[in-house]
Amino acid sequence: MPDAFLDSSALIEFVFRHREARVKVENTLPPDGRRLTSRYVLFEIARGYLLSLLVLRNKSCAVQSLTELHEYLHSGQQIRMHYRRETMLGAYDDHIAHLATLGISLTQDQQLAHFRGWLGQHLRRGWRQLSRVAEVTNRIGCREDIPSPSLKANGLYEQRLPTHECGDVNACGLDKWLSAIRTELQTIAKGLAALKGKDQETERRVLALQRLIAKSAGSDFEGRDCWSCGDAFICEESPSSAIVISKNRKHFEPLCALVGRTLFAYS
Repeated sequence: MPDAFLDSSALIEFVFRHREARVKVENTLPPDGRRLTSRYVLFEIARGYLLSLLVLRNKSCAVQSLTELHEYLHSGQQIRMHYRRETMLGAYDDHIAHLATLGISLTQDQQLAHFRGWLGQHLRRGWRQLSRVAEVTNRIGCREDIPSPSLKANGLYEQRLPTHECGDVNACGLDKWLSAIRTELQTIAKGLAALKGKDQETERRVLALQRLIAKSAGSDFEGRDCWSCGDAFICEESPSSAIVISKNRKHFEPLCALVGRTLFAYS
C-alpha cells in the first residue's frame, strides 16, 4: 500500500484535536502504509499553530475566569487574526469537551486553573507526539534544532524558534534544495499563475515562488517568501509514490495536480 504524507492541517488534527477530528484523519490514511511528514511541516506547525496555543496559555494567566478568556477570544483583535483565533477557539472548545467527560463540578477559579494545566500538558505532549506519530523526512533541509515549548520561571510558556534566521543560507538547506528543483518550482509557479479566481494566499505564493526562483544560488532571501510557499514546498517534497493527506483541498488540489501527486482530502 502507498505511504501517507501528512501536511500541517492533517498532522495537527491527528495529534492535537479532539477524537472526532483525529478519526477523520485516520479514516483517510491508506491501510498498511507508513505515515510520513517532514521537518518543514513541523516548523510550520511551530511558528503557526503552536505559537497560537502558547499565546492562549499565557493569556489564561492574565485573566480571572474562563468567561473573561472567552471574551478575549471574541475580541476585535482576535477577529482580525483569523487563523490564530480559530486555533484558540478550537483548543478552548476541546477543553470544554474534555471537562464534560470528567463529570465533576468546578468553580470558575478551578476551571481556569484546570485549563492552564491542561493546555500546558497539551503543548508539551503534542510537540513530542508530532515526531512520533509519523516518520519525519527532511528533503528541504529545514531546521533540526527546534526547541520544545518550555515553562519559564514566571509561569509563562515559550518556544524559542529560530525564525529570525529564516532566509539566511547558512542557517537552513532551502537554498540547495531550490537549486536542485528549480525546474519543478517554475512549473508550479506558472501553473498557479494561470489559475483563474486566485485568492490572496495563492497570489502571494506565486510572487514568492518567482522571487525564490529568480534569486542567485548562495544568496540570502526573505524568510517570509519561504513561508508563503509552504503548501507548494510540502507537495513537492512529498515522495512521488505517497498520497498527500490534507484538510486544505482548496490549495492542495491544484498543487498536487501540478506536481503529479495523489491527494486524499477530508473535511
